[in-house]
Amino acid sequence: MEQGNCSRDKRKGKHLTRNDRITIEMMLVAGYPATSIAATLKRHPRTIEREIAAGRVEHKDTELRTIIAYSSDRGQDVHDLNATAKGPNLKLGSNNELVEFVRHHIVDHKQSPDVVAHLMSKAEMKGAVCTKTLYSYIENGLIRGVSNESLWEKRKRLKQKKKCLHRRTKRLSKGSSIELRPEVVENREEFGHWEMDLVVGPTAGSNAVLLTLVERKHRQLITRKLPDKTQASVLKALKSIEKEYGSSLFRQIFKSITVDNSSEFLDFEALEASAFSKKQRTRIFYAHPYSSWERGSNENANRMIRRFIAKGRDIARITRKRLQEIEQWINCYPRKLLDYMSPNELFITELKAIS
Repeated sequence: MEQGNCSRDKRKGKHLTRNDRITIEMMLVAGYPATSIAATLKRHPRTIEREIAAGRVEHKDTELRTIIAYSSDRGQDVHDLNATAKGPNLKLGSNNELVEFVRHHIVDHKQSPDVVAHLMSKAEMKGAVCTKTLYSYIENGLIRGVSNESLWEKRKRLKQKKKCLHRRTKRLSKGSSIELRPEVVENREEFGHWEMDLVVGPTAGSNAVLLTLVERKHRQLITRKLPDKTQASVLKALKSIEKEYGSSLFRQIFKSITVDNSSEFLDFEALEASAFSKKQRTRIFYAHPYSSWERGSNENANRMIRRFIAKGRDIARITRKRLQEIEQWINCYPRKLLDYMSPNELFITELKAIS
């Protein structure tokens, strides 16, 4: 009888209102089925079912579990967007293969919409869209299984006023200042110049840290897990890398390394001295205190690592295999600034040229 009453109501062509969608959300939370909601709003059950499907969003509950639920705001956003798209259908609307392609690369492979748009264009897929359109579809919940929470790098960037920073007049290290770094290093014109930093774990518990080195030209990442945040551990890691490549090749790959003024990097003579020959293995340059932007590539790489190793997580518990997987993912990730090539591809090309 409820269905019969719904179908007899003369509401054909009448869209659901925002209040209707709020009612739907409240009744779903209360546990009412779609048929009861349809009877309350005097709509056909299929209308309510389609609205619920269109307004589904993915979010985290209080225990950080991923759940899918109906959102009246999302349902209204989808309706408003569709209202402005009268005429030609959305390019991804009926192309299930393309929708799955987007979902697979963003959700499963953690790739950005820009990279996915490039892959669609490169593969000449029918119905491919540009980066801006893809972001718009995701923002309005038009791609099944993909939401803003799927985009790990999406954030609002607000313009900030320039701040006048007063640098320390007294340097902590007697090593070479970044101001003495050659122009080819500053302009990223030459291969073989790196930035080095540490990714730390929780303040209490294990002392394990992660040593990260990023090549400035191609953004190749090298990581090493250290037992603690000491000069000795850093030197041991550099010695291991030098042994891996050989002292001669190491000097060609690591022409310079830019670091901050942390205590573990202050002994520049020990960092520059080779463990296997009398020749200097690299050149150390020190950034200004409190100037993390001077090592921007390193900071960006560390932020990518945090995608997999959250702040506060004990780095000692990260296995060597897992660390290699993270490093491999970052090095194989296509970059727009590299013309959508990966750091690993360009790094291998450089190695072939010098070896």
